[in-house]
Amino acid sequence: MSTLRVDSLQGQTQDGTYRYLVQMKHFQLTTTQTETIASANTDQAISNFTVNITPTRANSIIKLEAQLYFESANNAWDTLFFFFRDSTKLAHTESAGSRRVGIASPTVNYHASDNASTVEMLHMGYFDSPNTTSSIAYKLGVNALQTNNFFINRTVTDTDSNGYERGVSWISAMEIAQ
Repeated sequence: MSTLRVDSLQGQTQDGTYRYLVQMKHFQLTTTQTETIASANTDQAISNFTVNITPTRANSIIKLEAQLYFESANNAWDTLFFFFRDSTKLAHTESAGSRRVGIASPTVNYHASDNASTVEMLHMGYFDSPNTTSSIAYKLGVNALQTNNFFINRTVTDTDSNGYERGVSWISAMEIAQ
């Protein structure tokens, strides 16, 4: 039997440069939380879903990922998610006119009148080039077409029976050096 131990792993890319994972930061929520979307069609950060990272190199790429396990009190299909880098929205960048922009929308599992026992799921990623070695706060952002409540890591009614689920949500930032 062999053991491989390394302090750093580097791979050479096709263009001859090396890229490797330098650091990873994350926030994981294993309890329940309610998020109120008080203003329709307004970008807001979801409470607690923040991860702080200080890049070691100005030319590093930050790979962002998030998973949100939630149920929406109102229509979830009119909801867009994205990331904030500090206060800058990271999303689709083409001129959009009056369209709303984001990175992803949730997978809606059930959309009939009784939506109190089937969760929605979001998993998304984004590659950011912040061009800094200063500390950055990345946040999970949301824009809903109507006011709403999100019940994170649980169903709306959260009844204690096997027809009502609970899960785990998280956000992560990984620095990839170039």
